[in-house]
Amino acid sequence: MKRRFTLLASLALLAASALPVQAQTAFPQKPVTFVVPLAPGGGTDIIARKLAQSLQAIWGQNVVVENIAGASSIIGAQKVARAAPDGYTLLVTTNGAIVGNRFLFKSLPYDPDRDFIPIAQLADIEMVVLTHQSVPANNLKELLALARKEPGKVSYASYGNGSQPHLLFELFAQREKVELIHVPYKGLGPALTAVMAGEAMLTLTGRGTGDAAIRSGKTKVINYNSDNRDPVLPDVPSSREMGFPYFKVATWHGVFAPRGMSPDLLARISRDIQAILRQPDFRDDMIRRAYGTPMRTPEQFAALIAEEVKATAEMVKAAGLKAE
Repeated sequence: MKRRFTLLASLALLAASALPVQAQTAFPQKPVTFVVPLAPGGGTDIIARKLAQSLQAIWGQNVVVENIAGASSIIGAQKVARAAPDGYTLLVTTNGAIVGNRFLFKSLPYDPDRDFIPIAQLADIEMVVLTHQSVPANNLKELLALARKEPGKVSYASYGNGSQPHLLFELFAQREKVELIHVPYKGLGPALTAVMAGEAMLTLTGRGTGDAAIRSGKTKVINYNSDNRDPVLPDVPSSREMGFPYFKVATWHGVFAPRGMSPDLLARISRDIQAILRQPDFRDDMIRRAYGTPMRTPEQFAALIAEEVKATAEMVKAAGLKAE
């Protein structure tokens, strides 16, 4: 009897000790935080909050968006890089923190390749070339001909040194052996205003973010920076179609985990996010905002980033930029 009691007591203790282990296998057991290293109200913040709301319904836990802006996304990215890889602190960011910063700063408090694991690409924004209505060019070939005909007179507005227009137009100038005048502004809004006013001849913008300028009647779209035409702008030729397949950049939004996350947890979070990206309401909202919703696996997303790093290195070299 004593032996039987001892055996039952031992089994009870084993069962009790197993409960925490079983509980740990379920995710999430507490609120999850999305760190957005940018100010509230921007595109990344909007997408992060929409995703958070949808994940709450799946996970049965709160998903909190924490905006940690400043220092070109470095502060927020650093926080996630130092977080535990348990899925409760994730980074929702754009190209800047993962690709761009490595070329702009000599020293970063995180390694973009080593310290983050891609989980899911949420959206991408392919860009268009927008010119003042008076510019006598309706595609990239005509723009190139204009630059050759009038050396040093074709000007483009950028959002500052190292921004996408700066890098892409300098690569264009180098490859095609023409001179373009760089006019940097403090952000996309001022750059678009400058083109609308005729202060600069052209710039680069997302179709959605440039919608007001496009509809103003003061500008025209002469190129869609992709391999194929945009269904929304079917009359605008693409870069590849015009013979410039290298002429393309895109802004993407993605979710990243700190290094060390288990493959099983990574797959679980990625699978849940992919399910949301397939939801008609989510996709329709992204389309309204002129975002694409690519369905890439974590491995495909990682490969995309690697290709972008290589292409950006060439553009940085063409622009003569030095890390500071």
